[in-house]
Amino acid sequence: MTGARHNPFASAEVAGAYDGWFASPLGAAVDRLEKRLIARLAAPRAGQSALDVGTGTGHYAAYLDDLGLLVTGIDASPAMLEVACARPSDVVWQEGDAAALPYADDSFDLVLSVTMLEFVADPAAALAEMYRVLRPGGRLVAAVLNARSPWGRARQREALEADTPFRQAHFFEPGEFAALLGRLGRVEWSSAVFLGPYGGGLRYADLLERLGQAFWRGRGALLVGRVSK
Repeated sequence: MTGARHNPFASAEVAGAYDGWFASPLGAAVDRLEKRLIARLAAPRAGQSALDVGTGTGHYAAYLDDLGLLVTGIDASPAMLEVACARPSDVVWQEGDAAALPYADDSFDLVLSVTMLEFVADPAAALAEMYRVLRPGGRLVAAVLNARSPWGRARQREALEADTPFRQAHFFEPGEFAALLGRLGRVEWSSAVFLGPYGGGLRYADLLERLGQAFWRGRGALLVGRVSK
């Protein structure tokens, strides 16, 4: 995570355990559903340049690398980047702040940020920087945790009872998120993950996804929005 108020991902313990959840059946399903929507909006194309802002352990940077993009991943947490650097990939890893990206204007075809804006002091400033380094004709895709989803409510309850990273998070309302992106241009958005936060509906995840995106797009766990330049 990058540019945090108080970075909850700075510890080696959190960084080392971060990717373990994706190995569980629920985690694998969530990952698949989130990537499906992100890929639809991001339209990643082999050979293009991509920047993953708040890359963390490099989960999405490595995904884009596997698709054949030329990827840079940036994060403020050395502990998270240490995990990222251990991945077998061609990603260029860099430590830095989302509010002051160390790249020239118009540098990337795709700029992606997944669950980073919740933890920064000034999300609008981070988005403005992401848009600055985006090339004309490029895509900026941001994804945030949804305050109106069962997942968002569950994580907020858990954070009241234990010191989880989500204690530091700002969960976005769909309208708030769309308005924030709308400062940059026309927004296309939807949400992903309509199964329950503790695995309810896991067997019917794909059906729930189709119904949710068709009828309740503001209720998925992850809000994903795109602005083109």
